[in-house]
Amino acid sequence: TIKQKMKKTWFDAIVQQFSKPTLKQKVNFFRLLAVSQNAGLGIRESLVSINKSETHKGFKEMIDEMVIALTEGASLAEALQEYDYFFGSDEIELVRSAQVTGNMAQVLAQLADELENTQEIQQKISKAMTYPTIVLCMAVGAVVVILLYVMPGIVEMFWDPEKLPWITKFMMGVSDFIKNNWAVLLWSIVSLVVGYKILYAKVLLFKIFIDTLFTKVPVVGAVVKTFYMYRFSNLLSQFYEAWVSPVVSLKLLGNIFDNFLYKKKMVDVKSDLESGFTLYESLVSSTLFDPILIQIINVWENTGSLTTVLGKMSNFYRNSFKNSIDVAMSMIEPILMMFVAAIVGTIVGSIFLPMASMMEQVQNM
Repeated sequence: TIKQKMKKTWFDAIVQQFSKPTLKQKVNFFRLLAVSQNAGLGIRESLVSINKSETHKGFKEMIDEMVIALTEGASLAEALQEYDYFFGSDEIELVRSAQVTGNMAQVLAQLADELENTQEIQQKISKAMTYPTIVLCMAVGAVVVILLYVMPGIVEMFWDPEKLPWITKFMMGVSDFIKNNWAVLLWSIVSLVVGYKILYAKVLLFKIFIDTLFTKVPVVGAVVKTFYMYRFSNLLSQFYEAWVSPVVSLKLLGNIFDNFLYKKKMVDVKSDLESGFTLYESLVSSTLFDPILIQIINVWENTGSLTTVLGKMSNFYRNSFKNSIDVAMSMIEPILMMFVAAIVGTIVGSIFLPMASMMEQVQNM
C-alpha cells in the first residue's frame, strides 16, 4: 500500500525534520497549485508542473511521492496526510473538504494567503527578538571576558588583596567560579534547555503550569490571548466556509492549538455542541476568550453570517497581535537595558573602587 511504501523509521523522521522545506516554499506550493487549478489542470498534472520548477531536493522528492500516490488512486488530502510533519492538520482537512465541495482553487488560494500572514507574523517576532538577543549575548560575552581576563590583571596590581572592597572580592569570587567550573556551567545551561523541552513535551503537569503561566503574566498574557483569538476566529471561519461541521471544526482546533488551556477548551466546546449548546453558550463563561468576540458570536450565530464576521474579526486580531508584539518589545527593551546597566555598573564599580583607593594611598605617601 501507499502507507507501507512511505513508512519511515525514527531516523528518517529526524532527517525529515532537518530537511523540511521552509514556510515560504509551502506558500509557493499552495499558490502555484491554486493557479494551476484555476487554469483547468488536474491535481496530478499540477503537481508534475510545480515539481519542474522546485529547487528544494527534499520537497521535490515529496512531490514526486505525492504524484505516485495520486497515480495509485489516493486523493490530494491523503497524499498530504503522509507528510503531516510539514502540512498542518487544518490544511489537510480544508483540502479534504474542498475535494467534496468542489472549490479546490479557492481553498488553496486561501491557504496560501493565510500562510503568508503566518510568515509575516513569524518574521515580525524574529525581528522583534533579534535586537534584545544580540544585546544580551554581547553583554554576557563582555562580562565573561572582563571577569576572566581583565579583573585578575587589575587585582594583581594591589599589594594586599585582603584590603580590596567587598564588591571586588565578590566579583573575583565569581571570576574564579566561572574559571574553575565553566564546563559545569555550560553543561547546566544545555541541560536546562533540553530538560525544559522534554518536560514540556512529556510531563502534562509541567506543560499545564507553563501554559497557565504564559496566559497570566502581564503583557505576555495579552499577546498569547490575542494570538489565540486570531487563530480561533481565522481557522473557524475557514472551516465553516469549507462546510466542515462545527463539531469536527472544534475537534481540529483542539488538535491544532498548542496551549493546553485552549486545547482543553476546544474539547469542552466540542462536547457542549454535541450536547445541544450553542457556541456562544459554551464560550460565554470562559476567561480565555475576548468578551467582544463572544458577544459578536452571540449576535451573528443565528443569522447565518458568522463565517464572514469571524473572518473580519481574524483580521482585527491579526493586526492587534502585531501591535501587541510591538508593545511587549517596547517594555522588554528598557528592562533589558536596566539589567545590562546594573551588571556593567557592578563590574565597573568593582574595578574603579580599589583603583581610587590605591590612588588615595599614593597621594598620602
